[in-house]
Amino acid sequence: MTRATLLVAGLLITATLVLGGRGQQPEPAEGQASEDAAGVVRIGRQVVTLDDFQERVRAVETNLEYMKGEVDKGSYNSNYMHAFVQLIEQTGVQNVALGSLLQDRALYEHALAKGFAATEQEVAARAEQIRDHIRNTPDGARVRASIDAIGEDRYWSELYPAIARREIAIQKMWTNRENRVAVWADVEKQALDSVSIDVLDADAIAPATVSNALAYLDGYRQLPR
Repeated sequence: MTRATLLVAGLLITATLVLGGRGQQPEPAEGQASEDAAGVVRIGRQVVTLDDFQERVRAVETNLEYMKGEVDKGSYNSNYMHAFVQLIEQTGVQNVALGSLLQDRALYEHALAKGFAATEQEVAARAEQIRDHIRNTPDGARVRASIDAIGEDRYWSELYPAIARREIAIQKMWTNRENRVAVWADVEKQALDSVSIDVLDADAIAPATVSNALAYLDGYRQLPR
């Protein structure tokens, strides 16, 4: 696992902010642990809360600055990151955040439908792996600061288990896909096509829209690798 996991739509999420097995029903979205959380988008059977959306926006902003720094340093993949930065700035961080959430939740439902789910043991092991990674890497302080901004107890008890369940399920689907040479972008499109998307509170996610978020995903898939 890398310093910042590369998630759906190429979004770099600090400390793997992109999630078991209790049968084939999707787990609640991260923010649903709060009774007061307001749903803003429904993706299939999963509800994205306002907290989910705002946290993803913050993650996009954080990682946009990270990628700009990598471009300035001339990192090995700086050409890709430069194109990615341009796409994010042209699209807007809200649309990027929404797009990544749409893809994330759609892939998770697709994975569960195919029988891939994380066990509680796998989730616990992933959490310990991430904790150890944070403790022993140079950028650990930056990651801890991001977690502290959310609340350490809330992050590890509420947010990260849900994140790990989704991430593990999606990784299992990728590893065990029937056609090992299949283009992952095709799987992403199939996942999105298989779920309904309903905006529950357009004002809360403005200026993001589903159409612009989906356009961002299409743009990301066309970035030069």
